[in-house]
Amino acid sequence: MMANLSNARLRSAASAALALLALHSVSSASSADTFAIQAERVHTGGGQVLKDATVVIADGKIVSILTAGVEAPQGVDVIEHEGDLSAGLIALQDFSGAKGENHDSTRTLMPDADLSHAYHPDHSDFERLLSEGITSIVLAPARASLVGGVTAVVKTHGGRVLKRRAHLQLSLASSSLRHDRFPTSYAGALTEFDERLESEQGAFGEAQAGKLPVVIRADSKHEVQRAVAFAQEHGLKGAIAGASRSGELAASIRDAGLGVIYRPFTLGMESRSLRSVALLAEAKVPFGFGLEAPLRHPASLRLSAAACMRAGLDAKTAWRALTEDAASIAGVESSVGVVAAGKDADLVLWSAEPLDLGSSVVAVYVDGLRAFGGDQ
Repeated sequence: MMANLSNARLRSAASAALALLALHSVSSASSADTFAIQAERVHTGGGQVLKDATVVIADGKIVSILTAGVEAPQGVDVIEHEGDLSAGLIALQDFSGAKGENHDSTRTLMPDADLSHAYHPDHSDFERLLSEGITSIVLAPARASLVGGVTAVVKTHGGRVLKRRAHLQLSLASSSLRHDRFPTSYAGALTEFDERLESEQGAFGEAQAGKLPVVIRADSKHEVQRAVAFAQEHGLKGAIAGASRSGELAASIRDAGLGVIYRPFTLGMESRSLRSVALLAEAKVPFGFGLEAPLRHPASLRLSAAACMRAGLDAKTAWRALTEDAASIAGVESSVGVVAAGKDADLVLWSAEPLDLGSSVVAVYVDGLRAFGGDQ
Protein backbone atom coordinates (compact mmCIF):
# COMPACT_ATOMS: atom_id res chain seq x y z
CA MET A 1 0.00 0.00 0.00
CA MET A 2 2.80 2.42 0.95
CA ALA A 3 4.58 1.63 -2.32
CA ASN A 4 1.42 2.39 -4.29
CA LEU A 5 0.97 5.69 -2.46
CA SER A 6 4.61 6.60 -3.12
CA ASN A 7 4.23 5.81 -6.83
CA ALA A 8 1.06 7.90 -6.99
CA ARG A 9 2.86 10.84 -5.34
CA LEU A 10 5.75 10.50 -7.76
CA ARG A 11 3.41 10.51 -10.74
CA SER A 12 1.58 13.53 -9.35
CA ALA A 13 4.86 15.37 -8.79
CA ALA A 14 6.07 14.47 -12.27
CA SER A 15 2.84 15.78 -13.83
CA ALA A 16 3.12 19.00 -11.87
CA ALA A 17 6.75 19.43 -12.94
CA LEU A 18 5.85 18.90 -16.61
CA ALA A 19 3.05 21.45 -16.31
CA LEU A 20 5.44 23.99 -14.80
CA LEU A 21 7.99 23.37 -17.56
CA ALA A 22 5.29 23.88 -20.20
CA LEU A 23 4.17 27.12 -18.59
CA HIS A 24 7.76 28.31 -18.30
CA SER A 25 8.40 27.66 -21.99
CA VAL A 26 5.25 29.58 -22.91
CA SER A 27 6.24 32.47 -20.66
CA SER A 28 9.72 32.54 -22.16
CA ALA A 29 8.52 32.49 -25.75
CA SER A 30 5.28 34.47 -25.51
CA SER A 31 4.34 36.10 -28.82
CA ALA A 32 1.34 36.96 -30.96
CA ASP A 33 0.94 33.18 -31.41
CA THR A 34 0.70 32.64 -27.65
CA PHE A 35 -2.43 33.54 -25.71
CA ALA A 36 -4.94 32.10 -23.27
CA ILE A 37 -8.72 31.87 -23.04
CA GLN A 38 -10.42 31.89 -19.66
CA ALA A 39 -14.01 30.59 -19.74
CA GLU A 40 -16.72 30.04 -17.18
CA ARG A 41 -16.97 26.40 -18.24
CA VAL A 42 -14.42 24.38 -20.23
CA HIS A 43 -15.62 21.08 -21.74
CA THR A 44 -12.39 19.10 -21.86
CA GLY A 45 -13.65 15.68 -22.98
CA GLY A 46 -15.14 12.53 -21.54
CA GLY A 47 -17.98 14.59 -20.13
CA GLN A 48 -15.67 16.56 -17.83
CA VAL A 49 -16.45 20.25 -17.35
CA LEU A 50 -14.03 22.57 -15.53
CA LYS A 51 -15.34 25.80 -14.03
CA ASP A 52 -13.40 29.04 -14.45
CA ALA A 53 -10.54 27.28 -16.24
CA THR A 54 -7.98 28.76 -18.61
CA VAL A 55 -6.70 27.18 -21.83
CA VAL A 56 -3.18 28.25 -22.81
CA ILE A 57 -2.40 28.14 -26.55
CA ALA A 58 0.95 28.45 -28.32
CA ASP A 59 1.82 27.94 -31.98
CA GLY A 60 -1.57 26.44 -32.78
CA LYS A 61 -1.50 23.84 -29.99
CA ILE A 62 -3.03 23.61 -26.55
CA VAL A 63 -0.16 23.87 -24.08
CA SER A 64 -2.01 23.46 -20.81
CA ILE A 65 -5.33 23.83 -19.01
CA LEU A 66 -5.18 25.83 -15.80
CA THR A 67 -7.81 25.21 -13.16
CA ALA A 68 -9.66 27.93 -11.29
CA GLY A 69 -7.36 30.27 -9.36
CA VAL A 70 -4.23 29.46 -11.39
CA GLU A 71 -3.09 32.47 -13.40
CA ALA A 72 -1.76 32.35 -16.94
CA PRO A 73 1.99 32.83 -17.41
CA GLN A 74 3.26 36.37 -17.17
CA GLY A 75 3.15 38.23 -20.46
CA VAL A 76 0.48 36.02 -22.03
CA ASP A 77 -2.66 37.83 -23.19
CA VAL A 78 -5.84 36.37 -21.71
CA ILE A 79 -9.22 36.48 -23.43
CA GLU A 80 -12.03 36.36 -20.88
CA HIS A 81 -15.17 34.58 -22.08
CA GLU A 82 -18.44 34.61 -20.18
CA GLY A 83 -19.71 31.28 -21.43
CA ASP A 84 -18.54 27.84 -22.49
CA LEU A 85 -15.44 26.64 -24.33
CA SER A 86 -15.22 23.31 -26.13
CA ALA A 87 -13.38 21.41 -28.81
CA GLY A 88 -14.55 22.07 -32.38
CA LEU A 89 -17.27 19.88 -33.85
CA ILE A 90 -16.42 17.25 -36.48
CA ALA A 91 -18.68 16.30 -39.41
CA LEU A 92 -17.98 12.76 -40.62
CA GLN A 93 -19.43 13.00 -44.15
CA ASP A 94 -19.46 16.33 -45.94
CA PHE A 95 -19.20 17.84 -49.40
CA SER A 96 -18.33 21.44 -48.52
CA GLY A 97 -15.87 23.24 -50.77
CA ALA A 98 -15.65 20.35 -53.24
CA LYS A 99 -17.08 22.34 -56.18
CA GLY A 100 -18.58 19.14 -57.58
CA GLU A 101 -15.18 17.49 -57.87
CA ASN A 102 -16.15 14.67 -55.49
CA HIS A 103 -18.09 12.75 -58.13
CA ASP A 104 -17.69 11.52 -61.71
CA SER A 105 -20.97 10.24 -63.17
CA THR A 106 -19.12 8.51 -66.02
CA ARG A 107 -17.14 6.19 -63.75
CA THR A 108 -18.61 3.60 -61.39
CA LEU A 109 -15.48 2.53 -59.54
CA MET A 110 -12.90 5.13 -58.50
CA PRO A 111 -11.08 3.47 -55.57
CA ASP A 112 -7.94 5.55 -55.90
CA ALA A 113 -9.61 8.93 -56.31
CA ASP A 114 -8.03 11.26 -53.75
CA LEU A 115 -10.72 13.47 -52.20
CA SER A 116 -8.08 15.84 -50.80
CA HIS A 117 -7.75 17.15 -54.38
CA ALA A 118 -11.38 18.30 -54.20
CA TYR A 119 -10.62 20.48 -51.15
CA HIS A 120 -10.94 24.18 -51.93
CA PRO A 121 -10.13 25.81 -48.57
CA ASP A 122 -11.12 29.32 -49.66
CA HIS A 123 -14.65 28.28 -50.60
CA SER A 124 -17.48 30.24 -48.96
CA ASP A 125 -19.04 26.95 -47.72
CA PHE A 126 -16.56 26.88 -44.85
CA GLU A 127 -17.66 30.20 -43.36
CA ARG A 128 -21.10 28.69 -42.80
CA LEU A 129 -19.58 25.65 -41.09
CA LEU A 130 -17.47 27.82 -38.82
CA SER A 131 -20.55 29.78 -37.77
CA GLU A 132 -21.90 26.52 -36.30
CA GLY A 133 -18.67 25.56 -34.52
CA ILE A 134 -17.51 22.94 -37.06
CA THR A 135 -13.72 22.93 -37.34
CA SER A 136 -13.02 19.65 -39.21
CA ILE A 137 -14.89 17.62 -41.81
CA VAL A 138 -14.41 14.33 -43.59
CA LEU A 139 -14.56 15.31 -47.25
CA ALA A 140 -16.43 12.45 -48.90
CA PRO A 141 -17.54 11.42 -52.40
CA ALA A 142 -21.09 12.15 -53.52
CA ARG A 143 -23.73 9.72 -52.31
CA ALA A 144 -24.34 8.33 -55.81
CA SER A 145 -20.82 6.90 -55.99
CA LEU A 146 -20.45 3.11 -55.78
CA VAL A 147 -16.73 3.34 -55.01
CA GLY A 148 -16.06 7.04 -54.65
CA GLY A 149 -12.44 7.04 -53.56
CA VAL A 150 -10.44 7.82 -50.45
CA THR A 151 -11.84 10.41 -48.05
CA ALA A 152 -9.77 13.20 -46.50
CA VAL A 153 -10.06 14.95 -43.13
CA VAL A 154 -9.67 18.70 -43.64
CA LYS A 155 -9.90 21.83 -41.51
CA THR A 156 -12.57 24.44 -42.17
CA HIS A 157 -10.05 27.26 -41.86
CA GLY A 158 -6.41 27.63 -42.80
CA GLY A 159 -6.29 25.14 -45.68
CA ARG A 160 -4.84 22.27 -43.67
CA VAL A 161 -5.41 18.64 -44.68
CA LEU A 162 -5.38 16.85 -41.35
CA LYS A 163 -5.42 13.34 -42.82
CA ARG A 164 -5.12 12.73 -46.54
CA ARG A 165 -6.14 9.06 -46.61
CA ALA A 166 -8.85 8.53 -44.02
CA HIS A 167 -11.16 5.86 -45.49
CA LEU A 168 -11.93 3.95 -48.66
CA GLN A 169 -15.59 4.74 -49.30
CA LEU A 170 -17.80 2.01 -50.75
CA SER A 171 -21.56 1.74 -51.16
CA LEU A 172 -23.95 -1.16 -50.83
CA ALA A 173 -26.97 1.15 -51.05
CA SER A 174 -29.49 0.48 -53.80
CA SER A 175 -29.40 4.15 -54.84
CA SER A 176 -25.76 3.71 -55.92
CA LEU A 177 -26.73 1.00 -58.41
CA ARG A 178 -27.98 1.94 -61.88
CA HIS A 179 -29.37 -0.12 -64.72
CA ASP A 180 -27.13 1.60 -67.28
CA ARG A 181 -23.75 0.94 -65.72
CA PHE A 182 -21.96 -2.08 -64.28
CA PRO A 183 -22.50 -3.46 -61.72
CA THR A 184 -26.29 -3.32 -61.77
CA SER A 185 -27.04 -5.46 -58.69
CA TYR A 186 -25.90 -6.16 -55.13
CA ALA A 187 -24.47 -9.48 -56.28
CA GLY A 188 -22.48 -7.80 -59.03
CA ALA A 189 -21.19 -5.13 -56.67
CA LEU A 190 -20.10 -7.66 -54.05
CA THR A 191 -18.36 -9.79 -56.69
CA GLU A 192 -16.49 -6.75 -57.98
CA PHE A 193 -15.48 -5.74 -54.45
CA ASP A 194 -14.34 -9.29 -53.65
CA GLU A 195 -12.13 -9.45 -56.73
CA ARG A 196 -10.52 -6.11 -56.04
CA LEU A 197 -9.82 -7.02 -52.41
CA GLU A 198 -8.25 -10.30 -53.50
CA SER A 199 -6.00 -8.46 -55.97
CA GLU A 200 -4.46 -6.59 -53.00
CA GLN A 201 -3.73 -3.55 -55.15
CA GLY A 202 -4.28 0.16 -54.57
CA ALA A 203 -6.77 1.38 -51.99
CA PHE A 204 -8.55 -1.99 -51.90
CA GLY A 205 -5.24 -3.64 -51.10
CA GLU A 206 -4.62 -1.17 -48.26
CA ALA A 207 -8.08 -1.90 -46.87
CA GLN A 208 -7.54 -5.65 -47.11
CA ALA A 209 -4.21 -5.29 -45.28
CA GLY A 210 -5.84 -3.30 -42.49
CA LYS A 211 -3.95 -0.12 -43.40
CA LEU A 212 -6.98 1.85 -44.60
CA PRO A 213 -10.38 1.80 -42.86
CA VAL A 214 -13.53 1.61 -44.97
CA VAL A 215 -16.81 3.50 -44.85
CA ILE A 216 -19.61 1.40 -46.32
CA ARG A 217 -22.77 3.25 -47.20
CA ALA A 218 -25.98 1.36 -46.40
CA ASP A 219 -29.39 3.03 -46.29
CA SER A 220 -31.64 0.27 -44.97
CA LYS A 221 -31.42 -2.51 -42.39
CA HIS A 222 -30.91 -5.26 -44.94
CA GLU A 223 -28.16 -3.19 -46.56
CA VAL A 224 -26.52 -2.80 -43.15
CA GLN A 225 -26.65 -6.56 -42.70
CA ARG A 226 -24.93 -7.05 -46.07
CA ALA A 227 -22.31 -4.45 -45.19
CA VAL A 228 -21.55 -6.02 -41.80
CA ALA A 229 -21.26 -9.50 -43.33
CA PHE A 230 -19.00 -8.17 -46.08
CA ALA A 231 -16.73 -6.39 -43.59
CA GLN A 232 -16.47 -9.48 -41.37
CA GLU A 233 -15.74 -11.77 -44.31
CA HIS A 234 -12.76 -9.65 -45.33
CA GLY A 235 -11.65 -8.46 -41.89
CA LEU A 236 -12.31 -4.82 -42.77
CA LYS A 237 -12.48 -2.11 -40.13
CA GLY A 238 -14.20 1.25 -40.29
CA ALA A 239 -17.85 2.34 -40.19
CA ILE A 240 -21.28 1.90 -41.70
CA ALA A 241 -22.73 5.15 -43.01
CA GLY A 242 -26.31 6.13 -43.64
CA ALA A 243 -28.95 3.84 -42.18
CA SER A 244 -31.10 5.62 -39.61
CA ARG A 245 -32.06 2.35 -37.89
CA SER A 246 -28.54 0.94 -37.58
CA GLY A 247 -28.96 0.73 -33.80
CA GLU A 248 -31.42 -2.14 -34.21
CA LEU A 249 -28.43 -4.18 -35.43
CA ALA A 250 -26.10 -2.84 -32.73
CA ALA A 251 -24.85 -6.24 -31.54
CA SER A 252 -23.81 -7.32 -35.06
CA ILE A 253 -22.11 -4.00 -35.75
CA ARG A 254 -20.27 -4.15 -32.40
CA ASP A 255 -19.12 -7.73 -32.99
CA ALA A 256 -17.73 -6.69 -36.39
CA GLY A 257 -15.71 -3.93 -34.72
CA LEU A 258 -17.39 -1.22 -36.78
CA GLY A 259 -18.65 2.26 -35.99
CA VAL A 260 -21.67 4.09 -37.41
CA ILE A 261 -22.01 7.42 -39.19
CA TYR A 262 -25.57 8.72 -39.21
CA ARG A 263 -26.91 11.04 -41.86
CA PRO A 264 -28.14 14.30 -40.33
CA PHE A 265 -31.56 13.92 -38.76
CA THR A 266 -34.30 16.23 -39.97
CA LEU A 267 -37.32 17.73 -38.24
CA GLY A 268 -40.07 15.16 -38.03
CA MET A 269 -37.69 12.18 -38.09
CA GLU A 270 -39.52 9.10 -36.84
CA SER A 271 -38.95 8.29 -33.19
CA ARG A 272 -37.92 4.71 -34.03
CA SER A 273 -34.85 6.00 -35.88
CA LEU A 274 -33.94 8.36 -33.08
CA ARG A 275 -34.29 5.61 -30.45
CA SER A 276 -31.97 3.38 -32.47
CA VAL A 277 -29.11 5.75 -31.64
CA ALA A 278 -29.58 5.03 -27.94
CA LEU A 279 -29.40 1.31 -28.75
CA LEU A 280 -25.97 1.85 -30.33
CA ALA A 281 -24.83 3.71 -27.23
CA GLU A 282 -26.03 0.89 -24.97
CA ALA A 283 -24.03 -1.59 -27.07
CA LYS A 284 -20.90 0.62 -26.81
CA VAL A 285 -20.74 1.14 -30.57
CA PRO A 286 -18.92 4.39 -31.47
CA PHE A 287 -20.92 6.68 -33.72
CA GLY A 288 -21.01 10.19 -35.09
CA PHE A 289 -22.95 12.31 -37.55
CA GLY A 290 -22.48 13.26 -41.15
CA LEU A 291 -23.54 16.68 -42.39
CA GLU A 292 -23.71 16.58 -46.21
CA ALA A 293 -23.43 20.35 -46.50
CA PRO A 294 -23.98 22.39 -48.56
CA LEU A 295 -27.05 20.22 -49.24
CA ARG A 296 -27.90 20.45 -45.53
CA HIS A 297 -27.62 23.44 -43.23
CA PRO A 298 -24.55 23.28 -40.95
CA ALA A 299 -26.83 23.58 -37.89
CA SER A 300 -28.05 20.05 -38.74
CA LEU A 301 -25.01 18.55 -37.02
CA ARG A 302 -25.84 19.86 -33.55
CA LEU A 303 -29.59 19.49 -34.18
CA SER A 304 -29.06 15.77 -34.85
CA ALA A 305 -27.43 15.25 -31.46
CA ALA A 306 -30.14 17.27 -29.71
CA ALA A 307 -32.89 15.25 -31.41
CA CYS A 308 -31.31 12.01 -30.20
CA MET A 309 -31.12 13.39 -26.67
CA ARG A 310 -34.85 14.08 -26.73
CA ALA A 311 -35.31 10.42 -27.67
CA GLY A 312 -33.28 9.18 -24.69
CA LEU A 313 -29.59 9.52 -25.58
CA ASP A 314 -27.55 10.85 -22.67
CA ALA A 315 -25.81 14.20 -23.07
CA LYS A 316 -22.25 12.88 -22.61
CA THR A 317 -22.64 10.33 -25.41
CA ALA A 318 -24.27 12.90 -27.68
CA TRP A 319 -21.37 15.29 -27.14
CA ARG A 320 -18.76 12.59 -27.81
CA ALA A 321 -20.53 11.82 -31.10
CA LEU A 322 -19.86 15.41 -32.18
CA THR A 323 -16.27 15.52 -30.96
CA GLU A 324 -14.04 12.76 -29.59
CA ASP A 325 -15.89 9.71 -30.99
CA ALA A 326 -16.16 11.47 -34.33
CA ALA A 327 -12.41 12.12 -34.21
CA SER A 328 -11.76 8.43 -33.51
CA ILE A 329 -13.93 7.29 -36.43
CA ALA A 330 -12.12 9.78 -38.67
CA GLY A 331 -8.75 8.50 -37.43
CA VAL A 332 -7.60 11.88 -36.12
CA GLU A 333 -8.09 11.42 -32.38
CA SER A 334 -4.42 12.19 -31.73
CA SER A 335 -4.96 15.75 -32.98
CA VAL A 336 -8.55 16.88 -32.36
CA GLY A 337 -11.79 16.07 -30.54
CA VAL A 338 -10.94 17.07 -26.97
CA VAL A 339 -9.49 20.04 -25.12
CA ALA A 340 -6.19 18.67 -23.82
CA ALA A 341 -2.50 19.53 -23.81
CA GLY A 342 -0.82 18.64 -27.09
CA LYS A 343 -4.01 18.75 -29.19
CA ASP A 344 -4.66 21.21 -32.00
CA ALA A 345 -6.18 24.44 -30.70
CA ASP A 346 -9.50 23.93 -32.51
CA LEU A 347 -11.78 25.65 -30.02
CA VAL A 348 -15.29 27.03 -29.95
CA LEU A 349 -16.59 29.70 -27.59
CA TRP A 350 -20.33 29.33 -26.94
CA SER A 351 -22.78 31.70 -25.32
CA ALA A 352 -24.00 28.81 -23.13
CA GLU A 353 -23.89 24.99 -22.89
CA PRO A 354 -23.08 23.70 -26.42
CA LEU A 355 -25.90 21.15 -26.61
CA ASP A 356 -28.46 23.77 -25.62
CA LEU A 357 -29.93 24.81 -28.98
CA GLY A 358 -30.41 28.28 -27.56
CA SER A 359 -26.63 28.57 -27.31
CA SER A 360 -24.83 30.33 -30.15
CA VAL A 361 -21.26 30.39 -31.41
CA VAL A 362 -19.39 33.47 -30.20
CA ALA A 363 -15.96 32.69 -31.70
CA VAL A 364 -14.05 29.84 -33.33
CA TYR A 365 -10.30 29.15 -33.37
CA VAL A 366 -8.71 26.66 -35.77
CA ASP A 367 -5.08 25.74 -35.15
CA GLY A 368 -4.98 28.66 -32.72
CA LEU A 369 -6.06 31.23 -35.31
CA ARG A 370 -9.32 33.11 -34.98
CA ALA A 371 -11.51 31.84 -37.80
CA PHE A 372 -14.89 33.27 -36.84
CA GLY A 373 -16.21 36.01 -34.51
CA GLY A 374 -14.41 37.17 -31.40
CA ASP A 375 -11.92 39.97 -30.86
CA GLN A 376 -8.54 38.14 -30.93
